[in-house]
Amino acid sequence: MTKIVTNLKTGAARLRLMSVVFAVELRLKIVTEMYMRAMSPTQFFEEFGGGSISRVTRNVKRLEKVGWLEYVRSAGPGGSRRGGVEHFYRATELAFFDAETWATLPYSLRVAFSWNSFKQIAWRLRAAIEANRIEPDSSRSLTHDTLQLDGTGWKNVVKAVQAHFDLLFAEQKSAAPRLARSEAEPIRASVVHIAFEAPGEEVTVTAPRLAKGGGESFIPLPVRLSKVFDDPVCMAIVAEANRREVSAARLLGDVGEESIAAIRRRLRKLSDLALVKEVKSKTGGKRRGAREKFYRATAPSFLDEREGPWEDVPESLAQAEAWQTFEELSAVVKEAMRIGVLDARDDSCLAWSLIQLDERGWKRVIAELEKLRKLVAAEQRRARARMKKSGEKPITFAIALAAFESPKESEREP
Repeated sequence: MTKIVTNLKTGAARLRLMSVVFAVELRLKIVTEMYMRAMSPTQFFEEFGGGSISRVTRNVKRLEKVGWLEYVRSAGPGGSRRGGVEHFYRATELAFFDAETWATLPYSLRVAFSWNSFKQIAWRLRAAIEANRIEPDSSRSLTHDTLQLDGTGWKNVVKAVQAHFDLLFAEQKSAAPRLARSEAEPIRASVVHIAFEAPGEEVTVTAPRLAKGGGESFIPLPVRLSKVFDDPVCMAIVAEANRREVSAARLLGDVGEESIAAIRRRLRKLSDLALVKEVKSKTGGKRRGAREKFYRATAPSFLDEREGPWEDVPESLAQAEAWQTFEELSAVVKEAMRIGVLDARDDSCLAWSLIQLDERGWKRVIAELEKLRKLVAAEQRRARARMKKSGEKPITFAIALAAFESPKESEREP
């Protein structure tokens, strides 16, 4: 659901590239930070850690090799470099799914990634509120609206949300030379765009039936996904496990693998990654005493409403207007996931963007965000008029928008 149009390949080729950046948590951090500004491995390590300069350098080189980073310049020797030369790199783009690739993902992986993204938004919002970076009733605060739209209204809203999303990175690019010429401290900002079909009276559930997850894995979701994205057979198995109960015998010949032992190994791997779950087993008949294990794709573990960012909420945070709005949004998101509508549409959006701007760029982003909010409200009025004439039944959608200065992480990467 988090997606933008990219310059890299789509489909299977795109997933292989995503697997590289997802394989190590540090790489995703490198790409995110180096998309905002050019950095050297040494500079990155000094600001964000990463184990050692040599470890950061190895991961930078790997990302450069496959196209995520590009070399931009060198500096030194001299100064704090003490005779050394620093090589600076910039990310060619962010690690987002383009719309075409997103649509090819099995539903269970899409909903897992969406939930993971939503939790990241929750952590960022909580940190900003606790650091007093969000002012109540300001144009930057979080807003959440449930709308009744027709098909045309939804398309217009999605188009406008995408346009504001694209504006963020155009403004960041424009701000970079201005920041380089000035001594002003850059503004590090988070912007949230969420738009999806919400639970409503006329909702038709078309999502596949997924097995309840066995709790969150200790391995971060992007790392788990990386082990699947570069293996077409694993992807095919997960896709089939979304449609039906599968076993190694049932999958033989259907997933591009003719060895039942190889399919069993992949099912065990996917089970260890908490992406499929054993739901039953059978013996007897042609099995001749062997036990045939059956699996289904898993749903994310989101039923515990006090997990992760929602745990141990202090009274000061609970009373904050922005957090109360987010709690209302969280309830809608979780219910949408429970009934399977959150990722039912390929054009839904759930994005958290970290950008670096100067004061001029930040003011433009805020002004355009306010215009977007007004457009959304106006589109609902227009949709009501159209539906009154056409008789088209309304569809319920949820829209959430926010932009706030984001506190820099205090913890360094291990």
